[in-house]
Amino acid sequence: MFTIKKIFIITILLFSNIIYAESNLNEILVSPGQRSATIFDSLNSVEVITSDDIQALGYSTVDEILSHSSSISIGSNGGHGQTKSIFMRGTESNHTKVLINGVELNPGTLGVPSIQHISVEMLDRIEISKGSMSTLYGKNTIGGVINIITKKDIGSNEGKIYIGTGRDETNKIGFQKSFNLNNHNLSINFMNTETDGYKAKVASTKNHGYENKNIDISYNFSTGKNIFDFNFYQSDGNVEYDSFGSNLNQDHKDSHLRLAWNRKYDTSESKLVFIQKQNKINQNSSGATDYTHTENYQINFEKNYYNLNGTNTILGAMYTSEALYELSYGTKFNKSNTIAEYYTQSEYYTGDTLLNIGSRYVNHSLYGGFLTGNLNVGYNLSNKSKIIAGIGKSFRSPDGTDLYGYGGNPNLEPEESISREIAFKYKINNSSGLIFTLFNNNITNLIESDGSTMQNINRAKIEGLEFSIYNSYDKFNYSFDYSYIKSKDLTNNVDLSRRPSNKLVSRINYNHDLNNTFSLSTISETSSDNSIYDTHQLGGYTRFNATFLRKVSNYSFQFKLNNIFDKKYRKAHNYNSEGRSYSASISRSF
Repeated sequence: MFTIKKIFIITILLFSNIIYAESNLNEILVSPGQRSATIFDSLNSVEVITSDDIQALGYSTVDEILSHSSSISIGSNGGHGQTKSIFMRGTESNHTKVLINGVELNPGTLGVPSIQHISVEMLDRIEISKGSMSTLYGKNTIGGVINIITKKDIGSNEGKIYIGTGRDETNKIGFQKSFNLNNHNLSINFMNTETDGYKAKVASTKNHGYENKNIDISYNFSTGKNIFDFNFYQSDGNVEYDSFGSNLNQDHKDSHLRLAWNRKYDTSESKLVFIQKQNKINQNSSGATDYTHTENYQINFEKNYYNLNGTNTILGAMYTSEALYELSYGTKFNKSNTIAEYYTQSEYYTGDTLLNIGSRYVNHSLYGGFLTGNLNVGYNLSNKSKIIAGIGKSFRSPDGTDLYGYGGNPNLEPEESISREIAFKYKINNSSGLIFTLFNNNITNLIESDGSTMQNINRAKIEGLEFSIYNSYDKFNYSFDYSYIKSKDLTNNVDLSRRPSNKLVSRINYNHDLNNTFSLSTISETSSDNSIYDTHQLGGYTRFNATFLRKVSNYSFQFKLNNIFDKKYRKAHNYNSEGRSYSASISRSF
């Protein structure tokens, strides 16, 4: 039987001198601490994927990027544009908050964010913050936070045109352009994707097409100590899916408008943010009337004191008005909620020790008050090594479908968790290092269906370890990431579904010269249970991908071969995963 543990040991022995990772310990973070810091200095477990990584490794979708994190397993209902679920560190698919430019993507009706509709060509970086993040990011962060940041070339007048093609008649076309005039900066990103798709289910008789348009507009204006930001993001399109043998389709739309004012003072800064967002899915087949809509209005005020009694302290308040509308399987609801939140976080240095403590009080109009927070401590063993420890409390309020949808239960209580972790970070030199983390997470009031109605029936315990090591040698860069995660449903004494215990991810880049790069990546997962309601197993697999990138003058040529050995595997029972596929693209900067 294939065992990743053996590969784990052998790979360390073979590649201990030529190992490299995307998440370099010197990488600068935007999140999770709301201030600039390196991965080494951060008291949280964080991975960073930059636009250069996306291009070099040929990532074509956000779920493909996330699947290359050993801490994340992706569930898929098959096909382009169809539902993708994020299981971070063994938590549920609705336990991770996904942000686009600081705006939550998770809809209040369904809870699971539509990452499948985000075009990777317009991304600047993705920051994956693991573990409870409730102090600064609020509810729904039991698993962590994924912050997706689009390209904003402030201070430049550059542009790029992109054309791509691939298997299943998949075609992409888009452009990026920045304009800079004095203190005014404008960036525009646009991508259009169309594909005939492939058969989503094992029994499907037709392919399932998909089309999607992404537009992202950012404007920045600075005057004196004031900075004004505007961001508009939208993805909309149509996806076909299999419903009991019929080929149906639905329209989707995610959009937000974010307005922000930031003022800097000598010893502090203030930030005021207004957000309006909506998430919509409408059935578009003949005679279909089902839909699910979320509309949010949010205002957030935050004050950051650089030196308040020797601490770096953040004080904030947030107010959210949320409207939920849904009609599904004949069950309809129209509900509104208001949420008031108050939070504080302080960091304090003393010698080689950094202490970070924070709390957040959430007053939900439906559930009342909840107090969450985090405590993290870091100690510098030397200028190259650090040990950190943390504990966090978080919760997830039931989404609208849990409460009022088909099989819903309006008496549900929020899920709550207590998570702990301890980590060791070591910089061997400027181009090599390692991170080792142990963690556990205890969740109560876990929401599951008893076969007919949603109930707070389960307790879960998640334990695991993560190991990452990276280095460079001559023209080679290499990374190795391994996770062992045991996710247990204590109530039913079974493993939580669709979460493999072992996952191994590796990447190697060969930089022949500045203009030619060859990359190889592998993903290996052991088997997992499909669902507590059946006896089906999702088999383990190993998948290999290869990418060639060539840059000539203002042009970039990319060729990607996915699943080189055409491995057959499934991320959900009865749903297909794409076999061997190719893609090619050309882009021109101007």
